[in-house]
Amino acid sequence: MAYGKTHRFLLRSIASRGVMSIIEVENAVKAFTDEELPLPEMIRAINEEIRPFQQNIKYVKDELSNDELLVFLSLGYDDATKAQNIFSPNELELFRLLLEEIMSTETRQVTGINAINLVGKMKGSFSKTDAQKLLTRWCRMHYLDKDENNYALGVRAIHEFESYFRQNMPDTIEECFLCKQIVFRGYNCPACGLAVHTRCLNSYLEKVQKWPCCKADYSASQIERLHGSSRHSVTQQQENLEQSEQYNTIAEPLTEETLNETEDIEQTQSTQMGISQCVTRKRKRQRE
Repeated sequence: MAYGKTHRFLLRSIASRGVMSIIEVENAVKAFTDEELPLPEMIRAINEEIRPFQQNIKYVKDELSNDELLVFLSLGYDDATKAQNIFSPNELELFRLLLEEIMSTETRQVTGINAINLVGKMKGSFSKTDAQKLLTRWCRMHYLDKDENNYALGVRAIHEFESYFRQNMPDTIEECFLCKQIVFRGYNCPACGLAVHTRCLNSYLEKVQKWPCCKADYSASQIERLHGSSRHSVTQQQENLEQSEQYNTIAEPLTEETLNETEDIEQTQSTQMGISQCVTRKRKRQRE
């Protein structure tokens, strides 16, 4: 199949949006041309053209919906950073911190406040207002997904940064017991602790109501408890924030419009002992 204007149109469409469903792609092609062009052959032809630029369009399945998608990936690696080089140095630094923060949590997601406060760990200069704008941009590019006030990795980041996770964060990633792929959206079995994708677990439960890894009995209440644990974690962070505010151990409040009522908790978890010592010293002085 000769590479032509329909291929270029399709490439521009997928690259500009980052992610498109198969139905969206097929409808776009039908609206552009009357030619009957098999989609798999078109994608193969496009990938041959963009491979020298370390780019690729990949068929993937969404971890939550199981929908088949086409994702535009930039796979160029930088020897100094060992990560994709499509961001500016400051943006890349913040994104790497965010990846590591997300992958180090049990729920594989972080609150919006914690995401923005990562600028405090950056070597370069970056404002929290710019960080908020960047988070919004990454959601639009499908590098992140936002669920209420929490951020998780989007489908594009999952597939574009898989090699980065394996090379740089081998101790923080877990593979699905069933499909052996990295789990970004899923659960750890309450009985044995092994990880399973949400979609893999749902498919398995259609056959038998047991956890696939150890065959322990499964119940929906277990999932509710896991979600409840996640909500408790967020609530605990908010309580720590209020305690820190009372003794002036943290910075001034954020001024970003969407977070203007929330205080900076950059070091809430890492310096909790310091907060406790501050409280203890104040109480001692009162007794004296």
